[in-house]
Amino acid sequence: MTKQKTILLILIISFLTAGLTAQTEVAPELTASSALLMDFDSGRILYEKNSQVRISPASMTKVMTLLLCYDALAAGELKREDIITIDEAGSSFSRPPFSSLMLLEEGQEVSVLGIMKGLAISSGNDAAYAIAHILGPGKRAFVDKMNARARSIGMKSTVFVDPDGWSEYNLVTAEDYALLAREYISLYPEALNELHSQLFMVYPLPENMPEGREFRIQVPRKKKNTNLLLGRVGGVDGLKTGYIDESGFNFTGTALRDGQRIISIIMGVFTDSYYQGIRLRAEESEKLINYGFYNYHYRSLPGIDFDEIRVWYGNSQFVQPVLSEVDEIVLGDDELLQVTSNVTLQDEIHAPLAVNAVIGSVDYYLGSVLLTSADVILPQGLEKGAWYKRIRDFLILSWQDMRARFS
Repeated sequence: MTKQKTILLILIISFLTAGLTAQTEVAPELTASSALLMDFDSGRILYEKNSQVRISPASMTKVMTLLLCYDALAAGELKREDIITIDEAGSSFSRPPFSSLMLLEEGQEVSVLGIMKGLAISSGNDAAYAIAHILGPGKRAFVDKMNARARSIGMKSTVFVDPDGWSEYNLVTAEDYALLAREYISLYPEALNELHSQLFMVYPLPENMPEGREFRIQVPRKKKNTNLLLGRVGGVDGLKTGYIDESGFNFTGTALRDGQRIISIIMGVFTDSYYQGIRLRAEESEKLINYGFYNYHYRSLPGIDFDEIRVWYGNSQFVQPVLSEVDEIVLGDDELLQVTSNVTLQDEIHAPLAVNAVIGSVDYYLGSVLLTSADVILPQGLEKGAWYKRIRDFLILSWQDMRARFS
């Protein structure tokens, strides 16, 4: 190999390695006004920037609209295959100029799932109002349901005023919105496959336009998903973007790699041009997602060896407790050594005890944050002792109690 080729190869490898490190190992420098990265399983915040600042979510509002729609499906109030006849409230011609639209038109016939796809993929403001008209019924009643649902999740700083996010008076923090995204994915993981990971949708189709009516929109149009990370960044399968002038560019992403899911929130990206903003919010979301997966992984927590403990009224005086299986926890490279544990055992343990009887617990903490808990159990159990052993233990405990009273 020539010297020139060797130098060129070294430069290429150095460039690629430097790019990887910049994108993943170090917490990214973001232009977004607010950002947050959450571990999905535990709900623990892995990164945050101004995550309690209230910003208009714009079309990210539609995830709450979809959550209420899935709630209605789960309750049997709607079925995916139910056909809805679009009225004036749900028509795209009733929405303000420059709205993002599914292209619904009065008189069209669309399935509930079709409208939900229009919400998630096309980000249709018309689809949001069609859902609100069905489930409210009407905008005002539906917005009340949105705010009640937000309170039920713990979204303390959130206010919704419409179902589509058009108004700048919709307000949410990145911290609150992560709670919404986690609730949505936890309850309805199927939404990622049937809605949010779809690259595009085509609408309207011939079956949406009943014969005997004239429609202004007759040619099917392909509407692409505004999530630019789909199919390009490993594991990304959702969730929702948003933009209005007052909010800047917003992006909530979620990705699953090797069984680990994270949620990223980017809010308030401001740029000189619209297309630059679309690109930049995707880039910053990608940086945050890659940072999370590079630095945080499932890790086994340290076990605990227990001494034998005294048991009363049993056929044995001492038993060997063990720790039940401890869930693996997502931790950073330097966090495992910072994990502490707190053991709590019952003051008096009386036989008989069933196999795997729980006699205490171990809480694992990272600082003041509770990571997980595990039970302390007796894997062998313990049978009741003979009568003279029970009398002996009764006398000992009575004497100890008497001494404690008068000491």
